[in-house]
Amino acid sequence: MRPSLQQLESFYWVTRLGSVHAAARHQSLTQPAVTARLRELEELVGEQLFDRSGYKLELKTEARPLFELAERILALADGFSSGLGSDAPGLGVLRLGVNESSAMTGLSTFLTRLKMQFTGLRVELQVDIGTELSRKLNARELDMAILSSPVSAAHVVDEPLGSVELRWVAPRSFQAPGRQADPATLAGCTVLSLPAPSSLQSSMINWFGAHASGLRLGGSCNSIALILKLVAAGHGIAVVPALMAKEAADSGALKVLKARPAVPPIGYFLSYLQELAPAAREQIVPLAKEVFGECGLIQVRK
Repeated sequence: MRPSLQQLESFYWVTRLGSVHAAARHQSLTQPAVTARLRELEELVGEQLFDRSGYKLELKTEARPLFELAERILALADGFSSGLGSDAPGLGVLRLGVNESSAMTGLSTFLTRLKMQFTGLRVELQVDIGTELSRKLNARELDMAILSSPVSAAHVVDEPLGSVELRWVAPRSFQAPGRQADPATLAGCTVLSLPAPSSLQSSMINWFGAHASGLRLGGSCNSIALILKLVAAGHGIAVVPALMAKEAADSGALKVLKARPAVPPIGYFLSYLQELAPAAREQIVPLAKEVFGECGLIQVRK
């Protein structure tokens, strides 16, 4: 007896989304209908496909080859019915999350080239802070994310893209209290930052070292663009990605400080659900390195 495409489709989406409820909602079906499809498929293969002991349904290791086979079958069926290529991840839908730095720099080019590479791909985009992107990936609410310092569950793969250089920015009228912008002299300034536990704030705190206890934090917000505007208006100084600092300085809005020592860079990653390999590893990761390296956001690791 052969499995039906409907059974394979429900199997696919339960694996991708981690629950019958989410798969039913995605497929516009009732939960009993999806549950029945899974039960029929498990009876057909003669074993349970999921570990049901946790909050989320986790695909059993021994069932992964069946998932990969189902993914290929559905991709071929999707390509046959629509005339599209069969190599697009997620059967034509990719739920992509990006942080603000990526969104403000190379995102448009990345999306254009991604859609050229995967004909017919539809991207559902979310822009958020890194900690929230990690949470959504871990909860299977996203398929993939570009972010710094991910905190990932076992079913999420983190592929390093490179590192992002950081710079101190200040109002154009700013004069450092000392002869140079070092931790001792800047510790007395009002500092604006992304909220903890962001990578930007961690790098900034680490830069201050022993002087961090005396910091005058002027508040936090989850938008680098707003922080740049507040800095330009004279409300404090901040650490931001070097590319964004340069663009703001070139526009005349603020200035970049020559800090000593340099602020430690942060690592950038493309994180994705295990189910998207090897397409993510072999095609999308190299594309992300190329695009965000070209635009100057990241220093690509060789």
